[in-house]
Parts: sequence; C-alpha cells; structure tokens
Amino acid sequence: MSISNTMYSHFSRIASKYRRVRTTDIEPIIHIKNRIGGLSEVRGADIGCGDGRYDLLLLRHIKNLHLTCIDINEAMLREASEYLRSHGVNNFTTLKADANDFHLEDDSMDCIFTFNAIHHFDTPVFLKSTGRALKRNGWVFIYTRLRSQNARGIWGQHFPMFVEKERRLYELDELRDMIESSGSLSLEETRHFRYKRSDSLENLIEKVKARHYSTFSLYDDHELNSSLDGFKENIRRRFRDTDNIEWYDENILLTLRPRAN
Repeated sequence: MSISNTMYSHFSRIASKYRRVRTTDIEPIIHIKNRIGGLSEVRGADIGCGDGRYDLLLLRHIKNLHLTCIDINEAMLREASEYLRSHGVNNFTTLKADANDFHLEDDSMDCIFTFNAIHHFDTPVFLKSTGRALKRNGWVFIYTRLRSQNARGIWGQHFPMFVEKERRLYELDELRDMIESSGSLSLEETRHFRYKRSDSLENLIEKVKARHYSTFSLYDDHELNSSLDGFKENIRRRFRDTDNIEWYDENILLTLRPRAN
C-alpha cells in the first residue's frame, strides 16, 4: 500500500477519536490573531483541516473570519463539521479536496493556514496553489514540526525507529528553499514554540495503540509491538516516576507573504 493510501486509511480510522489523543496548541493561534488584527473581515482556508480542532480556535479568536475547511478525508470533514456546529459555529464551509490542488479561486483568500499537516503534502505544489489563491496582501501560516524538533521530543528520544520512520518532516532550510522556489511567496517570519508536557506511561502507551501520530502507521504490527516494548523499557529506565513523565515538544510557525512583483 502506498503512503498516501496508508495515511488515508489511518485518518479514516482515527477520525472519531483524533481530538482525544492529540494536543492542540493555542499559542500559534494567538500569534496569528495578533499578526492579522487589522483586518476587519477575513476570508481564510485551513488546508488539511482534519477534525476541526484548530478551526474552532481560529473561528473563536479571529474576528469576522469565514473559514473554508479543506481536507481530502471525508471522515475528518464530517468530524470537523459536527464539531464546529456543536459549538455554535456556522461561519465556515467544508471542501473535500487535495491539499495540492484545492480549487480555490485566484486572489480570493486573505489567509491560508495549515497546522501539523504540511508533511502530508507535495509542498512545492501546495505552495504554488497557495500563491494563486492568496490575495495581494494576504498571509500564509504554516505550523509544523521540524525534523530536528521531532528528534528531541519524547517519541524521537525514546521510541525505537521513530526518527528513522518519520522522514516526511523538513528542516527550516529546506522549507526556505521551497518557499523561495515557489516564485510567488516570501518567508517573512519564523517563530519557535517550546511546550512543557507531562503524561503517564499508561496514557502514552494508549496513544501509541491509537496511533495518535500518523508516524505510528508507518510501522507494521510486529515493528510497532516490538518498538512499544522498547519504549516502555526506555521510559522506565529514564524516568523514576512513570505516572508523571515530563518532556518538551517543539514546533515552528512560518509566516509567508506574497512576493512583491
């Protein structure tokens, strides 16, 4: 099975419980709100929106935002729509489309967002499509994790083969080169985030079994079970209190603007 088919199946299986097993960060939303605070009305699109967990934060914090929630996975789109409506939010639409060709009108969007999803895209193609859809004074916000950041987290340090399996992430210089090569976008700002996390070994094991990171779907069953045994051993060796394991997660937010002609 190809990686794209593996990922589609993964997200279809996990859609109904995705919000329960993933962490959602408010800090990038606040930063985005402050960057575009002068806009009185905002047309935006979240590419690879998943189950809508970041969309609710966007719609709550950005005044007069109408959001198009775009994902290729129908199960995720259903979850997003139900989730937003259950919170009394109606100023959104959903669109089933590929992240690399999302059929938005040219020069139609004030903002385009993507959260923890760009490693699933054909990024150069995504950037070209984004550049076409963005208004002349628009903004692109890409929230992601770099390969080196991934290696420093709880999974990268202690879960066997996690770093080797997850080769889809980029380093900042690679992203800079792709943005420069897009022909229409420029990197205006990078902002790093570092979060102190804590959890129990029991909960972490359940997250692995739920495959809360798509990386775990890149393991076959034997590899995952063997690596999970290794992870338990590594955690018990490294942490005295396995009911209160502490570590840091890291992410980066890239702000892009249309390139001046």
